[in-house]
Amino acid sequence: MTSSFHDALERAVCPLIAEIKPSSPKVGPLLAKRSVSQIADDYLHAGAPCLSVTTGAWHKGNIGMVSEMAATGLPVLRKDFITSQRHLDASKEAGASAVLLTCTLLRRADILRLAEAALAMGLTPFVEAANAKELDGLMLPSGAILAINNRDIRAQETDDGGIEQSEALFDLAKATHRGLLVSASGLLSPSAVTRAMDTGFDGVLVGTALLSGERGIQETTKAYLNAAGQKAGLFA
Repeated sequence: MTSSFHDALERAVCPLIAEIKPSSPKVGPLLAKRSVSQIADDYLHAGAPCLSVTTGAWHKGNIGMVSEMAATGLPVLRKDFITSQRHLDASKEAGASAVLLTCTLLRRADILRLAEAALAMGLTPFVEAANAKELDGLMLPSGAILAINNRDIRAQETDDGGIEQSEALFDLAKATHRGLLVSASGLLSPSAVTRAMDTGFDGVLVGTALLSGERGIQETTKAYLNAAGQKAGLFA
């Protein structure tokens, strides 16, 4: 079983997940005077196929942001420390189409249990791994998305991250999971997105770079979308 989030990313010509985070532990506040709904509309009009929002305390978020973003009609990933059925229920009720499950936080058995439960509810499990140990033997159900986190959540993502993390782990991730693979976080330039797609990833997740671009959110997002679509040969 798949959900609207999985299917939207799989069908996308420019498979960019555009993220909103109110604040970054490394950069600081990111929204300025812009509302979540305004930014979500900017992502929509730029052409993003999927959205993501960080609702946890690290990023000064809240679950109400999911509903604001879902009002665009685009599928929304809720990123937080999802650890229970109660969290899945709350995410679904808020309008999420996908939920983050973090290998660094959860036991392997809990990852699989929550992934299956999410799929049964029509939610895409977006399972994030950060190293070879977390990937080794990880057998996710069909319909799940496996993401390589380019930043270290143990350091509250204050490290620089970078596409090198995804490149180093791609072969193992590909051998581990037959479904969609995403390079997530720490992609700070369109060229990094192009490298991720050239490596073989099915999509990318970008947040901070979209919110802090000097050209404004819509134009910055279009540049990253174009980079994600280079593999399709749509953009010269």
